[in-house]
Amino acid sequence: MSESSKLKTTDTNVQQGGTGFHSYTADETEAFAEFINGQLQGDEQLQSKLPLKTPEELFEAVKDGILLCKLVNKAKAGTIDERVMNIKDKLNPWQVSENHQLFINSAKSIGCQVVNCGPNDLSAGTAHIVLGVVWQVIKIALLQDINLKEHPELVRLLKDGETLEDLLKLPAEELLIRWVNYHLANAGSERRISNFSSDIKDSEIYTILLGQICPNKECTQKPMEETEDMKNRAELMLQEADKIKCREFITPRDVVKGNSKLNLAFTANLFNNYPALEEINEEDYDFADLLDLDGEGTREERAFRFWIQSLNIDYIDENYALQNLYADLKDGIVLLHVIDHIKPGIVQWKKVKKNAKNKFQKVGNCNEYIRCAKEAGFSTVNCGGADILEGNKKLILGQTWQLMRLSVLELLKQVGGDMDGNKKVDEKDLLIFVNQKLNLSPEVTNFKDQRFGKGKLLCDLCAAVSPKSVDKEFITEGNTDEEAEQNAKYAISVARKLGGVVFLLWEDIVEVNSKMLLTFVAALMLVEKKQQS
Repeated sequence: MSESSKLKTTDTNVQQGGTGFHSYTADETEAFAEFINGQLQGDEQLQSKLPLKTPEELFEAVKDGILLCKLVNKAKAGTIDERVMNIKDKLNPWQVSENHQLFINSAKSIGCQVVNCGPNDLSAGTAHIVLGVVWQVIKIALLQDINLKEHPELVRLLKDGETLEDLLKLPAEELLIRWVNYHLANAGSERRISNFSSDIKDSEIYTILLGQICPNKECTQKPMEETEDMKNRAELMLQEADKIKCREFITPRDVVKGNSKLNLAFTANLFNNYPALEEINEEDYDFADLLDLDGEGTREERAFRFWIQSLNIDYIDENYALQNLYADLKDGIVLLHVIDHIKPGIVQWKKVKKNAKNKFQKVGNCNEYIRCAKEAGFSTVNCGGADILEGNKKLILGQTWQLMRLSVLELLKQVGGDMDGNKKVDEKDLLIFVNQKLNLSPEVTNFKDQRFGKGKLLCDLCAAVSPKSVDKEFITEGNTDEEAEQNAKYAISVARKLGGVVFLLWEDIVEVNSKMLLTFVAALMLVEKKQQS
């Protein structure tokens, strides 16, 4: 990036918000802006906004929601169907709000934890909120491939006595820490890190790491010759990183101050470019069974994880990475917190051992969940606490699905119930909603109706809920695989633009996944109920 396009900032800024004063660092603002410039500067629809050169330009650029939606697609390609975005020079407040709803709900769908952030915050360019959600998206972009599925060679980071399942439970940040320590050990260094702040301030860790991962031994240990000025040493280290084109995200000041976000981003960028881990023979490990790499089960596992994250339950956020549904739910604690979130007071917490150390205590926690599930009216046939503890995939998916279903139906109950205003809502009421909104003949009688698979029905349902939000020129009959796919993608993004929180993928629609279709229709019904209230 040229000097003229670099973001010009001061050290720390303070902005007054509705809940007081909030500070944000200039270093983070600059790093995030440079990432956005690098990722999106070639986009024709953002030419008037990029490159970002000042903090004010960053906060101004997000106000119409277009840049934020584009950023989500850079983090996870295809998340947003860009046909759904409102894109023109002058948008009215309603169109801006739709773009921001589309961004927020799409960000949730890829695993971002969007808390205390609404369209009004983004349209106002509220600095600390903008930086918070932008960091979430950038973090997803940087960390999404740091896992066993994309890098089976990460198995080399296993510690004595650990299994692949233990590795699956680790968040990407912890895997990065292990990766750094692995290379430190290989270099013969006694240094180790446990964080991306205080442990890396003297640049020694980075200098050793660069020497280990550079492909042609181009990175030297010269920075360690600087023994007095740590900021100068950091600059020398970054010059070494520049030799392998990995200087992004941090400045010498960020290193010596130990900015954890930016140092995490810098380290993730190093891994993504030069993991430098010896390949393994995958036949020696049971990856296929553990990762469930293909099919409907994988999509549901992903959807359920991100749905649980979207509930913003503090205890779960603080204690569980939710990297693998089966591994993270098997001790029963996450399941108990989720069902208590949906049905407050249902869990008898005195019977729960949150820090269960042995199998007996963990089975006890799982049995308490089963008791709650039965009280909530769930199907628990052939499902006991021991089955959950063993990580039975089918049973865990089944219980998590019933939790998700209960959650959306409870939300509908809170905003007015079924189409006739009755409080209790069930699957039949959702089907009545579809039939009445679309005047279908013959009517749909269940969510396995093959008409859902063409995608057109769901696009039409979106249009029935909010006609001005749908461009019918984009909707086809869905008679070919390509048409059905395009309809499905369009319907999902429109639903999110309307405010629907949905976690299904287009494949779930064309394959007529009845569970995920139910959640989609419930989300739209909830949108309409909120509009009416």
